[in-house]
Amino acid sequence: MPIFTSSANDCTAEPALEEPRQFAESWVRPLVALSLTALATVILLRSTAVSMVKIWYDSSTYSYGFVVLPIAAFLVRRRKAELKALQPTTSSFGLVLIALFAVLWALGNIADVQVVQQFAFIGLLDALVWAFLGGSAIRILRFPLIFLFFAVPAGQDLVGPLQRLTAAFTVNAVRLSGVPAVQNGFVISTPSGDWRIAEACSGIRYLTSSVLIGVLFAGIAFRSWKRRVTFILLSVLVPVVANAIRAYLIIMLAYFSNNRIARGVDHVLYGWVFFSLVTAIMIGVALGWREPPLSYTEFIASSSVQPNAGVSVARLCCWVVTAFVIVLAASSTADLLWSRTPPNQPIGKLWSPPSDWLAADEPDHDWAPHFDNIEAEASQTFTKDGREVSVYVVSYPAKRQGVALVNSANAVAVTGDWELLDDDSRPVTIDGKPVTVAEYLVADGRQRRIVWMWYLVGGEVTSKPYKIKQIQAFDRIVGHPSDATLFVFSAPFGSKPAEAIETLGNFLQGISLPKMAKEVR
Repeated sequence: MPIFTSSANDCTAEPALEEPRQFAESWVRPLVALSLTALATVILLRSTAVSMVKIWYDSSTYSYGFVVLPIAAFLVRRRKAELKALQPTTSSFGLVLIALFAVLWALGNIADVQVVQQFAFIGLLDALVWAFLGGSAIRILRFPLIFLFFAVPAGQDLVGPLQRLTAAFTVNAVRLSGVPAVQNGFVISTPSGDWRIAEACSGIRYLTSSVLIGVLFAGIAFRSWKRRVTFILLSVLVPVVANAIRAYLIIMLAYFSNNRIARGVDHVLYGWVFFSLVTAIMIGVALGWREPPLSYTEFIASSSVQPNAGVSVARLCCWVVTAFVIVLAASSTADLLWSRTPPNQPIGKLWSPPSDWLAADEPDHDWAPHFDNIEAEASQTFTKDGREVSVYVVSYPAKRQGVALVNSANAVAVTGDWELLDDDSRPVTIDGKPVTVAEYLVADGRQRRIVWMWYLVGGEVTSKPYKIKQIQAFDRIVGHPSDATLFVFSAPFGSKPAEAIETLGNFLQGISLPKMAKEVR
């Protein structure tokens, strides 16, 4: 009779159904708790999340940020089999990390440094995963969680060094090729014309994209750390060298073709073709050098991960409340400190010009620095014995969060046809005190100007942008927030920059800064 067959089938079906049920029950509660806390974190720190998305949208350099989250989700999906081998558990160390990243975010917010806030924001989300899923899950998910930090739009400070490196390599390579070349800052002059290594030619876009691709392939294609580190280093080195070679080849193409090619649109086209070829070679190397991934059986055999006991609802609720309070405390503390407003400081009372320089009615040039979201500004031109100095004073209030004096949009040479040729620093004397100022060489056709720029904040004078942030953050914490004021002085010159440098030095020695501290740090 077939009765026994039916009974046996019913018994063997139970374990097959029980395993997915147990897996779902062990993961649903921690994932719900994690999702609720992460959503609350995003809402409380939404200004940081919005700032990241805005930069992705506005800047082609960081537009790859839109694909970071989907790629991270894909990387998590690839580890699903390994995750089934464990049960999530709460982690006290994860709560400690949440507190540390919350403090870091608060400090970045108080100092109004976006990149610190954004880094801490991603770190907070990763710490939440650690707190609610446990260290065993982190060991499996460490690569996608680290990859999430690519969402932070960082690296703008590398633009200047990359420009200098590209310019130095290019001018020497051109000379070695037998073509006469002269370098003036970021400008390389050859018989075929002048070539400027602009910000777009620094290679920062290609570098950031290459590093992202390199890290992604290193995590997917390789198992050994030796190969991973080697490939990541290649993804950093290759774009830097390739960009310098690209600049050299474009100049040489223009020289030998008598400027018939490698100019205008060709310049951009050849650059992207070259970069695409180099990227394809890099990917080919990764695919040819790849290692087979561990199978599920191999992972279980080699892994020290052990299933954990299930987490109670009460413990999860405790973790949710603790994490929420930590993030809320960081957000509320920052809001409280930003609510303090400093006294108004009219620009006219911050400084006074030398008594022996006369104010001119209208300047005879069209140069002006470019600054966004300013509170107040003043500009004037002074003359003495046929020499000219133009002054721009810009005030940024400490009470306006997110309106940063120090950011990539504020520049000295982006208005009209003026271009930045070089930048440096120079020690000078201001109101009888030694100070180091930022120095820029800008040009519009045959017009040349030397520009000196420095900041006054909390009674201190400095040309270092991040020192401003430190001063403002400290003043805000102790309850005495201070506005930041930017001073920009410029002078024209003919053939010798020393003419303008002497003029500016003479002018600054005679100015008065009543708000300047007695000791300059």
